[in-house]
Amino acid sequence: MGAKDITEKILADYNDVFADIINGVLFDGEQVVSENELANVKDKSQYKFSNRIHEQERDVSKHWIPHRICFALYGLEHETGMEPYIPMRIFGYDGASYPGQLTRGEKDKPNYPVVTIVLYFGLKHWNKPKSLYECMDIPEKLRPYVNDYKINLVEVAFLDDKLDNFHSDFRIIAEYFVNRRKNVDYIPSPQEIKHVDEFLKLLQALTGDDRYYEVLDTLQREAKKEGVNMCEVLDRVENRGITIGEQRGIAIGEKRGISIGEQRGEKRGREKMADEINQLNSILLEQNRIDDLKRAVSDADYQTQLMAEFGIGDSL
Repeated sequence: MGAKDITEKILADYNDVFADIINGVLFDGEQVVSENELANVKDKSQYKFSNRIHEQERDVSKHWIPHRICFALYGLEHETGMEPYIPMRIFGYDGASYPGQLTRGEKDKPNYPVVTIVLYFGLKHWNKPKSLYECMDIPEKLRPYVNDYKINLVEVAFLDDKLDNFHSDFRIIAEYFVNRRKNVDYIPSPQEIKHVDEFLKLLQALTGDDRYYEVLDTLQREAKKEGVNMCEVLDRVENRGITIGEQRGIAIGEKRGISIGEQRGEKRGREKMADEINQLNSILLEQNRIDDLKRAVSDADYQTQLMAEFGIGDSL
């Protein structure tokens, strides 16, 4: 398992974050699952293909055990890209979890459902298969006999109207991706980040931006583990409070400066032109060149020619 894969999992492995995701996605924010009712599960399974044994493991999985009875196995999968055959992979995870219940030692305990949620962090809508049916070309006559299987897909960057369903560090992550998709500057909520180390490592893994590691390194050197929010993180990452402000100030100043300069230049140009035309008109009147004066009023080229004749303005 690669370092990036492991990094993506560590924040959701905290019970408070895991429970928050389950409650926010499955129960519209109602606090049904308590973090104290969750127990870690190493959900690995094997399958044989082409005479070789392959092992598969969920990103994060936990048993929900209210009242000391296992009610469900919840699994989370993290995806930054669109995997075309993920319904088949999730079906494999869930399918392997049910036979596992038959082999456990305590036969008197009831069987329980398995629920898997796919967290997709892409900035575009998922356009790959979401069910087994979509993964294959099934003859119409065979369809009634093929059980379909649909994944529970959550497009994190499109949780605009559901952000209030979440309350843990995941809410801050979701808010960040929603605003990143919209490509707008935003003022993050003042919510304090609880798991700073894992939070910043996850952001680095999901965005590929190493500056989040640099911020983490700075915070560790400062021994600062509390009171950190997304505002401070972005200020440190993007220098939003200084660099961007300065750049915007300079840009606005330059724009205003150009605008004012242009206006002043135009005004001075108009004044100068008026003086030069008055000068030309005076000379033509003194020399009684009335016909030339009349023509110059309606013919700009002739007016310029006359100014050059008398050495007026820039025509020299």
